[in-house]
Amino acid sequence: MTSSLKRRNESPGLMLFPKDGGCVLYNPKEGTFQRKLGDFSGCRFLANSGNWLLLLDSGSSLYIVDAFSEKKDPQDSDSIFSDLSADVVRGLLWVSESGKEYVVVWLFDLPGHSYMSFCKNGDTHYTDIPLFHHQDLHWLDGLSEMVLWGTRLYLSTSRRYVRVLDLSGPQGFFKDITDGTPFPMLSADMSYDSSIAVTTSGQVLLVESDPCNRTCFRLYKKNPDIENPDLFGHTVTEVDSLDGEALLLDLGYTVPANKALDIKPDSIYFTRHYRPCQCASPDLDICVFNLATKTLHRFPDLDKMNLMDARWFLPSGNYAF
Repeated sequence: MTSSLKRRNESPGLMLFPKDGGCVLYNPKEGTFQRKLGDFSGCRFLANSGNWLLLLDSGSSLYIVDAFSEKKDPQDSDSIFSDLSADVVRGLLWVSESGKEYVVVWLFDLPGHSYMSFCKNGDTHYTDIPLFHHQDLHWLDGLSEMVLWGTRLYLSTSRRYVRVLDLSGPQGFFKDITDGTPFPMLSADMSYDSSIAVTTSGQVLLVESDPCNRTCFRLYKKNPDIENPDLFGHTVTEVDSLDGEALLLDLGYTVPANKALDIKPDSIYFTRHYRPCQCASPDLDICVFNLATKTLHRFPDLDKMNLMDARWFLPSGNYAF
C-alpha cells in the first residue's frame, strides 16, 4: 500500500449520534464529552474515515464532510439512486491524511436489486462493480460485508468467501486481485455472526461473535497449510493475539498499539458485534474487548444517552483531543 495509508497519531475517539439530532465527540481516555459537532440535519451517516463523514441527504446525494469544520471536500455527488429507498443504502469511505485523495463505495443490496459503485478523487462519474461474475459461482451470492482499506476493497459473502479489488486504476477500471476466485474464510461454527478485518500488513482476519453470548469474540486467520480450501469445512486457524496491534472493528482494520495514546494491544474496539451490509437493527454496544483476558470494558457515561449510532475513529490532520 502507499504511504497515504500511514496511521494517525492520536487516541481513538467516539463520534456519537443521538436520536434527537447532532453529533457529539466523546474522549474515552478522559471520559469527557469534548464538543458538539454539526447537526447534519436531514442526513444519514454511512461511514467515516478519520474526521471525514460520508453522509446521504434527503435528496439521495452523497456528501463527504469534515465533522470538525463542516467543510465539504470533495464536492458532493449528483443523486445516485433517487428512485430507490435511501434506508437500504450502505457506504464506505477512505480519505488520505492530506484530505486530497478519497475513495467512496456505495451499495444497494436487496434480493433481485444489488448494485455497487465507487468513485475516487478526479473521477467524473461512478464506476459499477459487478457483484456476480457467473451464475455458477454460487459462493458469491449474498454480500455480507465490505471493508475499504485505502484503495483496496474487501468483499465477504454470506458463505464467507472473500474477494479483493484494487480500485487504484484509471477511471472506470479496477482489478480483482483474487483473479475471480474468492478464498473462503470458514470456521467450525457458521452460526456465529462474523466480520472481516484487515491488518496493517494486508492480512485478512475473520472476527466472530456468538449471538447468544455477547461477551466474547473469536479471531481467526487464513490457514496457509490448506492447499485446496474448497474441499474443507473450515479454512481458518484461531488466534488469541493481534501481534501488538488493536482492531477498530467499525472501520475493519487494525492499527499499531500505543500506550501513550491509550491504544491497547490485542483489543477490539467496537460499537456493534458485527458489521453486516444488509439492513439490520443498530444493536449498539460500545465496548473494548481484550483478547488476552477475554474481558469487556464498557463506558457507563454513554448509558444515559439515547443514541441512534456511534463510530470509533482516529482523528486526522491537525485535529486531536
